[in-house]
Amino acid sequence: MSNATLNPTKYATLPDGPDRLARQLAGPQKSPAAVRAAATAWLSEAAGPVRDADSAMQALAWAHAATWLRQSLPAELCDALEQRLLAIADDARTIDLHQEPLLRNLLAGELCLTLSCLLPEVRNYRRLKTPAREALTSGLVNLLDNEGLPHARHMDLLRPLLACWTRCGLLGERLKGGCWSKTAEKQYCWLVRNAVGMTRYDGAHVFSNGQAKGDDEELFTAALRLSGNDDSRNIARLALPRGARPEAGKRGKRLYLPIPATHSEWAATAVLRSSWSRESPRLTILYPGQSMTLELAAGHDVLLSGCWQWEVQRDGAGAPPVSSWEATCWVSDNDVDYLELEIDLGDGLKIQRHVLLAREDRFLMLADAVLGDRSAKLQYRSRLPLGPKVAACEEKETQECFLFSGKKRVAMVLPLALPEWRYASHEAGTLSVEKVKSMRATGSACATGSASAAAWLQLQQTAQGQRMFAPLWFDLDPRRIARRMTWRSLTVAQSMQVQPADAAVGYRVAVGKQQWLVYRSLAKPANRTVLSHNLSTETLIARFKDGETQSLIEIE
Repeated sequence: MSNATLNPTKYATLPDGPDRLARQLAGPQKSPAAVRAAATAWLSEAAGPVRDADSAMQALAWAHAATWLRQSLPAELCDALEQRLLAIADDARTIDLHQEPLLRNLLAGELCLTLSCLLPEVRNYRRLKTPAREALTSGLVNLLDNEGLPHARHMDLLRPLLACWTRCGLLGERLKGGCWSKTAEKQYCWLVRNAVGMTRYDGAHVFSNGQAKGDDEELFTAALRLSGNDDSRNIARLALPRGARPEAGKRGKRLYLPIPATHSEWAATAVLRSSWSRESPRLTILYPGQSMTLELAAGHDVLLSGCWQWEVQRDGAGAPPVSSWEATCWVSDNDVDYLELEIDLGDGLKIQRHVLLAREDRFLMLADAVLGDRSAKLQYRSRLPLGPKVAACEEKETQECFLFSGKKRVAMVLPLALPEWRYASHEAGTLSVEKVKSMRATGSACATGSASAAAWLQLQQTAQGQRMFAPLWFDLDPRRIARRMTWRSLTVAQSMQVQPADAAVGYRVAVGKQQWLVYRSLAKPANRTVLSHNLSTETLIARFKDGETQSLIEIE
């Protein structure tokens, strides 16, 4: 079989991928002539440095095949293969870990370890064991934060890296002292848990276009066994598809699972999640540099996935960012997961972004506060990418939108700062569904690994003043969507004087018998009144219950 007929990438996330690929290339079932032809072709194709993952997987495959090749190849051809593998392993030391993280670990780590473990009788391969351990330890320690999250710009490599390290860990079981340090071992265990938590309902990784679920099942089965972590195994039983779940162990005392949400400033990544159940609402956000990518999943459906695009104009002039996104607040408790980010637009203008997922109440709020230092005409536009199998429908007379999976309504979206009725909202803005077009807008660059959307939810708002608040409310409880709903802007007063919308805003949301209050001070916080409540905080999101206000989160 010619190398050109193979797709090495499909073996990259298998726990025995290189061995399977080796049998496809030159397995014992092949004729000696076919094996010689394949080996000769690879030697001619692999004459230069290996600089891509496909070529690295082929090198690993030939390393695995070396254990049986001497039975079917001439000695001089086997020697040439072994010398070529050794040259690739030596050359791998020059690969930069942060520029080529997967390639570095496949070659400097896995290939070196494979040669030293599978062919220990070859003297030149024995010396590769120590460099392999050092490379693998360096990868696990330097590519992950202290709780096993890769940086946002490497998030699309999470599963290939997990597969590489899992294969190495399985090889390391036969080595005294294993294949990496104790610190790296802890990092690997954390990574396994994060990989489980960042899995969609169907078993695919977040931001992916889907992949063979059988491959994922084998990877998780091997990784969970290797990690040996009870918490991760119990989480996997809740979060993974049935085929990928580990078997239940003997009944013992009840284990209290950790909070399902996580945030890492180092990784520029946050996962807001109601519970470990694979059906629970989950929002994943990557915010490296000036870009932001998000994915919202609930139940079986991926509602949003891709780049969150936005632009701001002040008096008709664009205001591109002059800094990177920076996290300013993270709260995760029994009521909510809340993330606040900020980016500077220069000339006294900035955006504060609020992301809140309510656990029990099952709603999501995405909001931007545009904060300036002088009065001007502010124009704001935000685009959120719909998931690949989700459609959105605008109501004809009112401003809300419904998200559909097939014929089923799965979410409702409310633009809280706009009037409920469309006829009254032309000057203030609109919430609409837009087909994808090119958008040369600030903030439009995306983190790697995000899928392209076919349509967008677009929010446009216009205001005159120093500041503006642009919130979107996502009701994620399908049982509430058919109920009567409304939202209203509230009057905010200070010292008996009604405050303008660029000083402070308040909104009431009602769906069926449930109601919530949203308050945001845009100017400096002061003692203000909204719905008969005195507030001196910056942000309050609360529910109404039994005639009383119950705070979900309050930021002073």
